Amino acid sequence: MPTQKLSINDLEVNVSIRGDGSPLLLINGLGGLIRAFDPLRKELSDYTTITLDVPGVGKSQMPLWPMRLPRHADTIAQMLTQLGFDQVDVFGVSWGGALAQEFALRYPTMVRRLILAATSAGPAMLVKPADVLDFLSIGKSLKSYKTKGPRRSVKALMSFGVANGMLSVNPRTYYLQLAALVGWTSLHRLSRLRQRTLILAGDCDPLVRLYNAHILRRAIRGAELHVLHGEGHFFVVTRATQTADAIRDFLQQTHYEKKRVIANPTFRATT
Repeated sequence: MPTQKLSINDLEVNVSIRGDGSPLLLINGLGGLIRAFDPLRKELSDYTTITLDVPGVGKSQMPLWPMRLPRHADTIAQMLTQLGFDQVDVFGVSWGGALAQEFALRYPTMVRRLILAATSAGPAMLVKPADVLDFLSIGKSLKSYKTKGPRRSVKALMSFGVANGMLSVNPRTYYLQLAALVGWTSLHRLSRLRQRTLILAGDCDPLVRLYNAHILRRAIRGAELHVLHGEGHFFVVTRATQTADAIRDFLQQTHYEKKRVIANPTFRATT
């Protein structure tokens, strides 16, 4: 998909916009490249989807020093302002889900509704640095993926992402993004969120365990939780159609509409 470069705080940031309709910001996970969202964006062509390589990832400029998560949120806000968007719906997956929370907390008027996928309220619950370092030591090897499948092993899951062009191969990218999470948590602030929020999670996710989704649901007022049976961390890719349906169903609900169970056996609604 075509991209463009924006200059934000002396950094060149690679941005992609596609489709027509209401604006929906997509924020990627750890090491995630823009193309990781291609399957989901094709399913959401009735929305204007906006996504980016965050600084240090893909074609965006590598910062000289690690950026903390609040600065990443400020970068997102400035990007949207440059693009002419005053308010958007926000979808964040994994690491991007943490950034989505920070962005919604820092810029509440810019976020209409919030969708958090395969994510948590803090790094200790999100990912173990040892898992990422272990992955970086094996590079692109698919041996673990072929023997265990992407839902069983963190190393296999990340190798699957690299082999399919969804994740960066640059080790510095992961170090910088992990550094952004050091000391960060949203848990004590989530009660301040006033946006209607949907939480999506796979019950076979080896990276972000299901209990993280339940913590988010309890901490965010009125949040809805949908669990994908048999799915792992990359359900945004492996179940793009069903994920898009869940997003669309949630975003199109009226303010007074009651919560609904998505009519798909892959999903289970938890209230």
